[in-house]
Amino acid sequence: MQSRKILVIDDEVMVADVSRSTLTYAGHQVFCAYSGEQAVEMAMALRFDLAIIDAMLPGMNGIETFEVVRQSCPHMKGILVSGDLTMDMTLEAMDKGFSRVLVKPVQTGSLLRAVQAAVGESELREENIRLNERVLKLQTLFEQYMAPEVAAILLNKQESMSEVVGKVQEITVLFADIRNFTFLVQYLPLQESRDFLTEFFDIVADVVSSWQGILDKFIGDAALAIFGAPMPHDSPNLSAVSAALEIQKKFEVLRARWALKSELFMQIGLGIGISRGKMFLGNVGSGRRLDYTVVGADVNIAQRLASETAAGQILITESVYCDVVGKVSIQGEKTRLLRGVEKKIQLYSIIP
Repeated sequence: MQSRKILVIDDEVMVADVSRSTLTYAGHQVFCAYSGEQAVEMAMALRFDLAIIDAMLPGMNGIETFEVVRQSCPHMKGILVSGDLTMDMTLEAMDKGFSRVLVKPVQTGSLLRAVQAAVGESELREENIRLNERVLKLQTLFEQYMAPEVAAILLNKQESMSEVVGKVQEITVLFADIRNFTFLVQYLPLQESRDFLTEFFDIVADVVSSWQGILDKFIGDAALAIFGAPMPHDSPNLSAVSAALEIQKKFEVLRARWALKSELFMQIGLGIGISRGKMFLGNVGSGRRLDYTVVGADVNIAQRLASETAAGQILITESVYCDVVGKVSIQGEKTRLLRGVEKKIQLYSIIP
């Protein structure tokens, strides 16, 4: 049991001194006050963990004193002592926050047990505070590496991370890739390249979140986002296309601003590919390193589309087109054979 700072409040000096001696011998730091007013002054200066208070103090009574003292020491525990303890007094004491009541004259064993119990409650509260702070810190750390929604799901799971298997479901995936960025980094200081990417990724993260999507990951100079999972969404395809249009618009503003610093930024552009289909969403990796992500043919298709678009272009597949036709401006493209895909697929361009 940790040593605690205890305030004994009793107008009987001898009784207060006996309590002080007993608790000091038990390893606590003990102070005495002989009136409610004196106790209030001491509490403002010293901040106590526990108060042992006589119910029948002159002036402010024990319960009133406890209420005032607690304004300076809000987490302080209280033990009420009375030579004329009644049920009404006991109920009032508990209602005001006292953790124990004792009858005078207080036996040494009873006093020590009551103090030990009160201190134990304080230690439990402090441990809970530490655990909550640790959980908050862990959640904050998680959210720096994955979407807040995904972090919340994983933290709320009862099983271990490796047991959060995931499932196959219909998901819309958006892949945004900066064209010619590899060329750019050959001529720019690394810090400038990093700063530009940070601003770009901030745009993607904010826009995707505003359209109820989930940012899956950043890959070099590209970003992968999903819509419709793990939280359900009524119109994931339209949200993905709307997000793509907004990302393109904000990217152009970003690029123009950086081009004022270096004309090299005029050489880059942004291509976006969007597709939808059945894919696995969940933990992928080994027992030593896991990644909560999506895996499936349409993930690869969206990535291929982003890499093959012209700068400023947004390409979508038939599965996305069916949901957004008539809601955004669309232009048909020729069927195309994508690298790694066996058959040609029909593509469409979103017109800003």
